[in-house]
Amino acid sequence: MAPNSQSAMQQISSYISSGYGRSSTLTVDSVSSRGEMSSSASDNDLVFVTSYTDFDRLAHGPRGTEGKHSIQVFRFHPSDGSMVLLNIEGDPHDVINPAFSRFHPKLNVVYTCTEDIENNGQIFAYSIGPDGELTKIGQVDAGGTSTCYITISKDCRHLLSVNYWDSTLAVFPISPETGEFTGPRTSMYDPKEGQAVVAAAKKNGGVNHSNNDESTIQMRQKDPHSHALVLDPYFGVMAYVPCLGKDLIREFYFDKENGVIKSELNVLPSGLCTGKPDGPRYFEFHPSYDIAYVVNELSSTVAVFRVDRALLREIALAHKAGESMERFKGRSTLTLIQSISTIPRAFPTKMNTCGRICVHKSGRFVIVSNRGHESIAIFRVKNTGPNRGELSTVGYFHTRGETPRHYQFDSSGQYLIVANQDSNSIAVFNFNLCSGEIKFTGNDYRVPSPNFVQCCPIHGDDEHQTTSIFVNAAFALEHNTIPEEVIPSEIVTDSDAETIKSTIPTTQSPGLTRKELEMELEAARRQIDELKKQMSTMATSPPLPSHE
Repeated sequence: MAPNSQSAMQQISSYISSGYGRSSTLTVDSVSSRGEMSSSASDNDLVFVTSYTDFDRLAHGPRGTEGKHSIQVFRFHPSDGSMVLLNIEGDPHDVINPAFSRFHPKLNVVYTCTEDIENNGQIFAYSIGPDGELTKIGQVDAGGTSTCYITISKDCRHLLSVNYWDSTLAVFPISPETGEFTGPRTSMYDPKEGQAVVAAAKKNGGVNHSNNDESTIQMRQKDPHSHALVLDPYFGVMAYVPCLGKDLIREFYFDKENGVIKSELNVLPSGLCTGKPDGPRYFEFHPSYDIAYVVNELSSTVAVFRVDRALLREIALAHKAGESMERFKGRSTLTLIQSISTIPRAFPTKMNTCGRICVHKSGRFVIVSNRGHESIAIFRVKNTGPNRGELSTVGYFHTRGETPRHYQFDSSGQYLIVANQDSNSIAVFNFNLCSGEIKFTGNDYRVPSPNFVQCCPIHGDDEHQTTSIFVNAAFALEHNTIPEEVIPSEIVTDSDAETIKSTIPTTQSPGLTRKELEMELEAARRQIDELKKQMSTMATSPPLPSHE
């Protein structure tokens, strides 16, 4: 490794360990390899649950009870998987049908968006306290109807949202320090190019999007219906959007500095092209392998794709150099390698629609919820050989309720919390980390029409400060610069700051080729992994003397 990079890592290590690594809850798991925070202390978990409050404004047709309030906050107890209700909020006439939520990766802020086919969706930002108290810190118009998905960019400077009914995509600037919205939306993409939606609402004679019969599908698939937006976790320049209405995965170039969805580079089928609709709903990356998974709602399948990271790198370098993206049009970063059913072979596909998909934090299992079969399907991820990343079925497990629209793991990954929408219930299961099987804990809770479960591992002040510095330092290395805000002024002088910044190799460094710079960056990443191990050791050691 070149002396430049070694010096930079020594400096970063020094100021992280000089009083910023004292959080008793910070472990290796507190910062993921992609700069995302999670808590290893699941006793800090709060569970933010949302409910449908006005069925007439939905594209689909819940069969449970409309909520008199739209938000409930629980405390989760990892000792036995039980929960205690802490807070009930959300005026049903103001926060209407919140149906997707996202916890900020660094801050105690939770975002939720409303599902309404008559009016533009709203995105609310709440500061969440350790006892479940919620303080509204912002609200923006989503720019489209039936808002169904929220993504936060890797640098936490942009929030991206998806509007299901009119299929539009929007981007909003947010503050990385507070999580508040900082201005008007920076981007709006409409695949229909301004054309009106063909389908009618249920109360106006339209179909119920909960159904999976031929007449429903015929009307439903006349319009594009974007259902999610996921940024590539490597470079953050590609936005993957499953289009449920057109059975496609769309690949968009995302200008991450300016927060703009620039252009559609490619589209590809979301499944095997059997002639029957697939209905891609959600898209998830494997945490370690260059693999992505798509759950197809209508065909009850998971499509497994190999990800071309080399092509993503090429796009990222072209983006950084300000080059045109024209040469990348028609070149997909995804290759379909497997399709596997989420329901037993004999069960009628038309009686089921898939809900959520996720990859367990261990990377060993993929989990899907089945609405109709009323089950959780669990798959083991193959971890060796040429088929690495492909899936084999572990089993199907009843959810103790009807229509498991959503579920969430607690932060330890040992409990699964399932929202059974149409039986007005939340059920908690033990998750066996070896076998992947789940077992009912006996804990269930009455919640009207629960549609989303968001685990919120509350960040302590010290944990947030340490992790923020560490993540920003890693980000700085990747971008060949250390911004002023990364360097704590109370422990680094102005001259020290200049020294640290001068040790980072830049694109103007004499005698270094691009390949050599990439090698230095890879070596720096290895050092970051070592720093994470050191931080884990600090977390289990007695705290350092206070500087106060």
